[in-house]
Amino acid sequence: MANVYRNRFSHGWNGASGEPFVVHQKGTGKTIAAGKPLSDDTLTSTARHALPQAAVRDSALYASFAENQAAYIRLAAEMGRTAYDIAVADWYGAPRVLEIDIDHWRGNPGETIRVKARDNVMVARVLLVIRDSQGQVLEIGKAFQSEAGSLWWNYTTRSPVSLMPFPILQAIAFDLPGNRDSFTIG
Repeated sequence: MANVYRNRFSHGWNGASGEPFVVHQKGTGKTIAAGKPLSDDTLTSTARHALPQAAVRDSALYASFAENQAAYIRLAAEMGRTAYDIAVADWYGAPRVLEIDIDHWRGNPGETIRVKARDNVMVARVLLVIRDSQGQVLEIGKAFQSEAGSLWWNYTTRSPVSLMPFPILQAIAFDLPGNRDSFTIG
C-alpha cells in the first residue's frame, strides 16, 4: 500500500496538473509518493553557517578514523550505541580538570601533585606546569594516571620550588580527539 503525501493525485487531479512528483520505496517495502520537494536555488552558505558545517564535517572525519579505538568500542558495547556515535560525541565534549591536590607537596623534588580530571570517554593525558609568581615556567611535565579508570593523575616534581611567594600551578587535561581544559591555582 502506498502512502501519498502532498500530491495532487490525492486531491482528485489525477496528475493532470503536471506537477513533478517522486516515488520512493523504503527498505521495509513501503512506497511513498509525494510532490517533489521545493528548493531555493538562490540559497548560499553564509559565514554564520560555515562554522557549524565545518564542525560537523570535522567530527564525522574524526569519528570515521577513531571508531576502531578500544575506548570507543568498549564504551559503545556498554551503552548499546555505535563506536562512531561515541567518537562524534567525544569530539564535541572537552575534558574537565576538577581539582589540583597539593596536600602532600612542600616544594621538594620527588613529591607528588595530584590532578583530578574527567571526560565523557576518557582523559588521554594530563600535563602540569609550575610557574613562579612572574609567570616564568619552572617545571613542566606529564602526569600519570594513579590507576586504570581513576580520575586522579599524579605528577612527581623533579626540582625544588620555593613556596614563597606561592607558585602558579596549571593542570591541562586532553581527551582522545585533542580537546583540552585547564585549571590554575596560585
